[in-house]
Amino acid sequence: MKIRKLSQGDLPERVRWMNNPAVYRTMHFTPPISLEKTIEWHKRNQQLQSRCDVVFQDENGQLLAMGGLTGIDYTVRKAEFYIFVNPDMHRRGIGSEATRLLCKYGFDVLQLHKIYLYTNSSNAGARKTYEKVGFKLEGVHRNEMITNERYEDRLYYGLLADEFENNGYPLDFGGSDDVPIEHYKISGHNIAIVRDDLYPQIGGGVKSRKSRFYEDHFTKIGYNACVTTGGIQSNHNRAIALMCAKNGWKCHIVYHGTRKRFDAEKGNALLVRKSGASVEFVEAEQIGPAMDVAMKRLENEGYKPMYIHGGGHDLPGGIALVEAVRELKEKCDADGYKPDYIFHASGTGSTQAGIAVGLDLVGWSDVKLIGISVARQKERGTQVIEDFANLLAGHYGFDKDYKGCIDFNTDYLCGGYEHFTPEMAEFLDGVMKSTGLMFDTTYSGKAFYGMNDYLNRNDIHGNVLFWHTGGLMNLLT
Repeated sequence: MKIRKLSQGDLPERVRWMNNPAVYRTMHFTPPISLEKTIEWHKRNQQLQSRCDVVFQDENGQLLAMGGLTGIDYTVRKAEFYIFVNPDMHRRGIGSEATRLLCKYGFDVLQLHKIYLYTNSSNAGARKTYEKVGFKLEGVHRNEMITNERYEDRLYYGLLADEFENNGYPLDFGGSDDVPIEHYKISGHNIAIVRDDLYPQIGGGVKSRKSRFYEDHFTKIGYNACVTTGGIQSNHNRAIALMCAKNGWKCHIVYHGTRKRFDAEKGNALLVRKSGASVEFVEAEQIGPAMDVAMKRLENEGYKPMYIHGGGHDLPGGIALVEAVRELKEKCDADGYKPDYIFHASGTGSTQAGIAVGLDLVGWSDVKLIGISVARQKERGTQVIEDFANLLAGHYGFDKDYKGCIDFNTDYLCGGYEHFTPEMAEFLDGVMKSTGLMFDTTYSGKAFYGMNDYLNRNDIHGNVLFWHTGGLMNLLT
């Protein structure tokens, strides 16, 4: 089962379900529900920060259920849960799996503390599902509803994040928790995908993976603050800000962009605003000086800050990917699979350097690694990756010079960072509709499109693996 955002194309089926007595009697919809009104409802809600409506589908794209989180309150980190199953598929266990998947999204991606819901006392099937997942009955609203001309109680259930993590129902993403791998047939190619977009920490993505290693580094060294930098929708900024909020550490971010855009956008910018991190905005050439000033200020205030380069371009960020490759190798060995090619989105270069060093360390030097640039030009980008790979190799005591060994592809820049073409957007929309995989046009989506074109142009049909480094939050801007 896969989860994705509700789209306008799903609305006719949503209307059909909502007008079915098996659905509206328990969900308290008032039929008839019109498609026209539902389209208006969907357009209004797409602009709201306080809700997230989703659909659940199988591997063939068939819709199984719909649901969402509403009344999202980021101040206390709680939201109300709702779900209804395709009326043609009741009593197949779909409700339980969809409930777990949506709770997983709420706790791990939205970083909620509590998810709650209301249901009627007579709705025994739903109550059983919620209790199986871990929801606890917290209150009874007596004679709150009328069903079949009789009063009945309305029940209030709640589930806390730590209860869900320990309730014995982890999601199966097709591999180890750290390196989940899924296999797809896309545009005629068999593609294995490392689902770091599902990485279960700090909002998902490879930057969340790196934040775990930064967190360990902070603890070992005794840091209690940091200064870092990135763009308005930087996944790195979001992961570091939430990591600091989790531990009570001070976080200061120097943005290259405008305060107006930062305040207006959702996604990563919204989560940083909610995290309590302090921010400032400067021109690109002033980032370094501004970070130096911020470091000095924090030191004068009694903090012990770490200077974190944009994108996680420090040893903890690189080590995270080296160790991820070790885990990937173990999983692939168990499955009898080995990639001939690995593609991924390459930005500041620490991800590509980490994977490159990791491949050599596990004996996969013959695997061709291709980073698709999302921003930098070839000469500068390649040099940065080579230098950082050499630094990482030295850390591991590995004697290799990576100069001339890095394949940094700049054919799909589309004009630069955050730029894309209509053709790219159309291709990614098609992939999402046929697979449920979610791609943004800034990071992983740009790389996935580039990989597909590269495979076609070079007539490649070997074992291809795509490392999905995330970008969900960039879709929610």
